[in-house]
Amino acid sequence: MPTPAQVNWARFRVTALTLVALSILTVLFSLLTGGTLLETKTGLYLFVPDSTGIGSGSPVRVDGIDVGQVDRAELSGDTRPGRVVKVSIRVSRRWLASIPADSSAQLSADTLIGDKFVDIASGPSRTPIQPNGEIRYKEKADVLQRLDLQQFQKQLRAVDAQISDIEHGRGPVGVFFQGTGMYDEWRKLLRVAQNGVHAIAAREGKLGHAVYTDKEYQALRGLIAGLDQSLARLQSGQGDLGRLLRDDAQYQQLIASVADLERSIGRIQAGPWFQSDTDYQGWSRGLNGVLRTVDDFNATPMLATSQVYDNLNGMTRQLQSTMRDFRLNPRKYLRLKVF
Repeated sequence: MPTPAQVNWARFRVTALTLVALSILTVLFSLLTGGTLLETKTGLYLFVPDSTGIGSGSPVRVDGIDVGQVDRAELSGDTRPGRVVKVSIRVSRRWLASIPADSSAQLSADTLIGDKFVDIASGPSRTPIQPNGEIRYKEKADVLQRLDLQQFQKQLRAVDAQISDIEHGRGPVGVFFQGTGMYDEWRKLLRVAQNGVHAIAAREGKLGHAVYTDKEYQALRGLIAGLDQSLARLQSGQGDLGRLLRDDAQYQQLIASVADLERSIGRIQAGPWFQSDTDYQGWSRGLNGVLRTVDDFNATPMLATSQVYDNLNGMTRQLQSTMRDFRLNPRKYLRLKVF
């Protein structure tokens, strides 16, 4: 029979084991729930027209981040549109600072057939929402209501017209699918290409000879050989250009000519006409004298008036008239008057 000490020790071990198991279960449950098991929660609510897809435990997200869960969805007793159902949610108190007072909520779903969640979009206000406050519900626009039905109908008619053109062989696409014109053109092009390939294979034409004979190769080789011979002659000093490259006599002669030209220019620059101011003044005075002579000649009555020009012009006209009369009647001027 166990002693009282053994019984107490057994009770202690069972109690310690139970506490350790409970601690492990608590930690595991906290990890599985994202570490929010022991966090302080606060309640918020919103009114929606329909809670289909929303129930207890549905996620609550703020800008895509999970912050809590739906506590319950129930009838509010309010008959006003959009406030028929009251959805109570619970979020961690530490997330209240990230939910502005002017935020709005929608019921969204990740997929078309997935469960819905409360999607809160944060507003621009810097004032956070108060605990147990109301979040404004924003009706989510229907996809069909956002479509421009007239534009959509117009696009459908355009697609129907294109399909009709294809069925009746109209347009480039219709001709491609229904007609044989484009197919025949492609066949002609392929036939021409095939004939060219056959001509090459049969060694006909210039391209066939170029592919199967070495005529073009020999011609190119001859050009290269001629160029190589020309370069060899230049390198060996043959011809004028070869001598110019191999012998520097012409180069020295050219250098000497340039040096003579430089010396001639230097002598001219060193001459008294360029260096002496006296010669420059003499040339200047002579040029001024010539200019004065020309000015005096221009100022004479012969050039200042038109009298001389008129007299010469009259004499020329009289001479021209006399010559014309002489050619018409030369006897008039061949008479001899005997005294």
